[in-house]
Amino acid sequence: MFKIQPRDRKYDAHRPKPCTVLTIAVDQWPGNEFGLWLPEVIDLNGAAPFANWRGDAHQEWTRDADGTWRWVHQSPSLTFQSTLTTDAANACLWYRHAFTNRSEAPLTNLNTATCFHLVNAPQFISIHAERIWACLDGRWATTDRVPRHESPDPRRVAFLRAGLRKERTVVPNKGFPSALMAEAAHHPLLIAEAFGGKASIGIAARNFERLFNNNDCILRCLHSEPMPIQSLDPGKTAAQEGAILFARGDHVALLEQFDRATKERWA
Repeated sequence: MFKIQPRDRKYDAHRPKPCTVLTIAVDQWPGNEFGLWLPEVIDLNGAAPFANWRGDAHQEWTRDADGTWRWVHQSPSLTFQSTLTTDAANACLWYRHAFTNRSEAPLTNLNTATCFHLVNAPQFISIHAERIWACLDGRWATTDRVPRHESPDPRRVAFLRAGLRKERTVVPNKGFPSALMAEAAHHPLLIAEAFGGKASIGIAARNFERLFNNNDCILRCLHSEPMPIQSLDPGKTAAQEGAILFARGDHVALLEQFDRATKERWA
């Protein structure tokens, strides 16, 4: 069902050199190629031992005998491993980011950003977010309905998980022009429908913190970002997990598929 290949490409003005992307082609949707930065950045207490917009952003991916894709990054204090596993039965890709503390002291605030982009998937691009769905304030809606004009750049908005803050307010980020919107996200899935709702794709982090959508003219992407790993003792390993799903139907069909696929795996 899936054809996955690692490639080095230059994508946008923020990345002066090529970076590695996992390209994903789906049999039933010719002419659409999805991209996955797995991960886009590794965060270690505010520092980034890896970020694909700087330095040598090449990732040396290997493929196991069972078809699992694997990448390992080493730093003085950390071994980091990303894996991507295909699940044709659920039309799903499972990804996992594992942190192992190699130091003699606890590591704090470990996190990742995984970017699923649609720049080469023309049927799924939604310029005004009229086909990008999220569960906001407890109901599913397209994100063009939120007051995007309150963001420094209306093409870029984020939604924090419900219950993580007390006040409903828009929080602008001027360094990277975007905004955390007032609406709270009640589900980890962020979904893009194809024209006519005949196909859908979505990304979900198992223990999600926020959803983010970028509709820049060069980079169009969906993010479901995980909660940080607060502390990791020496010699210990902790992981973040996520899923990317592909459905022959609208956002409702994809949500039903998500429920079936994660019922046992993420119980």
